[in-house]
Amino acid sequence: MTKNLNIGFLGLGLIGGSIARAIKSAFPDTRIQVYTRRKNPDLEQGVKDGILSGLVYDIDSEISSCDIIFLCAPVLKNIEFLHLLKPLIHENCIITDVGSVKGNIHRAARDLGLENQFIGGHPMAGSEKTGYANSSEALLENSYYLLTPTPQTPDTKLQLLLSLLKCTGSKCVIVAPEKHDDITAAISHVPHIIAATLVNMIKENDTPDGFMKAFAAGGFKDITRIASSSPEMWENICLSNKDSIDHFLELYIKNLEDFRNLLREEKNEDLRNTFLDARTYRDSIPDNLSDKFTNNFADKKPV
Repeated sequence: MTKNLNIGFLGLGLIGGSIARAIKSAFPDTRIQVYTRRKNPDLEQGVKDGILSGLVYDIDSEISSCDIIFLCAPVLKNIEFLHLLKPLIHENCIITDVGSVKGNIHRAARDLGLENQFIGGHPMAGSEKTGYANSSEALLENSYYLLTPTPQTPDTKLQLLLSLLKCTGSKCVIVAPEKHDDITAAISHVPHIIAATLVNMIKENDTPDGFMKAFAAGGFKDITRIASSSPEMWENICLSNKDSIDHFLELYIKNLEDFRNLLREEKNEDLRNTFLDARTYRDSIPDNLSDKFTNNFADKKPV
């Protein structure tokens, strides 16, 4: 039953705002309360628009009445929220998050005895733009939404969350937390680091008259777009998933060293094959969501 739910959001930016908008559009009777640390004109506008039911500035009884709580702050802050919510929530409340690191928050949920109520979540969508003002009810359409339930997650709670998330237009897939963190390190976290360090390399080595910056366009802007993302968020992600990130950075550095050697030794065919292999694999990435990862959600079977 997804009607007349009381839903709380702790922090509400691009992703959380997009989820809130999709829920309100699909289920107009849903009450959506948002915890925010300070006055926020964008969130106040959300209340005026009827998307948000109200803003709260303390984690207290207003939040404890929620049936589902989305943690939408930076990943380390979400763990702090778990500690604050523990004595407040009722036994049927579901707590989920939208962070791109799952191992640390799952360990916190286990240590706090919240495995019956916590279901990890990670919508695989986003933008270099941030904040509730840039959110959209269509942002998550045609994207994967990874879920990481615990061994103690009741099927009734998982099914309720799944039925609610259908309104986002995303495809939910269950993944083990540790596997999730390796996947996101490889396809999301390391690419963000590459984009940021590439931009900084240009900044630190630009010509005195700034020609590199002036002429940067096309390909450079395409591959560095994500460097415009929230610095606070990415600081949290790096510190939360450092082992997986370090592993894939090591692999990437080796690939760069191998390429550098091919260049120095002028191995024409090997250089060409490097670009050919990359193009072939890149072109094989599907444009649409795959049915390969259809899950037996009743058995909570991870891919």
